[in-house]
Amino acid sequence: MPPRRKRTRTRAANSAGVATVTPIQAFFAQYPAFAYDPSEETMKQFWNMLRQFEWGGVNGDRDVALSGIRDAIAQQFNDIYGGNAEDLGAWQRLCEMVGEGDVPTNINASRAAMKRIFVNICDLVDYPATQVRPPLFSTEVELAEYSRSNGKIYPRDNAYAGGLLRFLLRKIKHPSQHRGGSTGRGGGSGRGGGRGRGGGRGRGGRRGRASN
Repeated sequence: MPPRRKRTRTRAANSAGVATVTPIQAFFAQYPAFAYDPSEETMKQFWNMLRQFEWGGVNGDRDVALSGIRDAIAQQFNDIYGGNAEDLGAWQRLCEMVGEGDVPTNINASRAAMKRIFVNICDLVDYPATQVRPPLFSTEVELAEYSRSNGKIYPRDNAYAGGLLRFLLRKIKHPSQHRGGSTGRGGGSGRGGGRGRGGGRGRGGRRGRASN
C-alpha cells in the first residue's frame, strides 16, 4: 500500500534565532515512512525514497513528489542566497560560495563572474547541510553529464525560482559544445570528483525545460 503523505508546513524563525524546519525538511516530513537524513544529499535521498515506495515510471505519486521537491529546492535556494537578481548581497553570497577570485563589488561584475560558472543548483542548496562544496565544471557539457548522471536536473519553469536561480540554470538536455568558463573544482569528466550518484541518467527531466 502506498505511503500516506503527511501535511506539514515550514515554521518561521522565532525571535531567538532558533533553527527552523527548512523547505526540504518539510517536504520529506510529508513521507514519514522514509528515513530522511538532512545531512545527506537531497536528490540522492529523493530517488532512494521513490525506490522504497516503488514509484517508478508513469506514476501520479511520483509526479506529485517530484514537483514538491523541486518547489522545496527553489524555496530553500531563495532562503539561503536570495531570489532577487537585483540584490548585490545575493550575488556576493553566490560568488563567495563558488570561491572564484575576489567577490565583485557591483551587480554587473557579479553577473559577468557567475556567467562563467557551471555549478549544479541542488549542490548549492545542499552545501549548508552537507558541508560539501559544490563541484564546479569547466563546460556546460560536463555539468550536463554530471546533472543527468546524478538525477539533479532542475526545470526552468518552476514557479518558485527567482531571478538569481534562473540566471544559474544551464542547458542540460542539449548543452552547448562551446560554452566553457571556470577551470572547475573537483569536476573531472563532469562527475564532481567522484561524489555519489543519486539516480539514473536523465531522471527528473521529463517535465519542463531541462536545466541543472
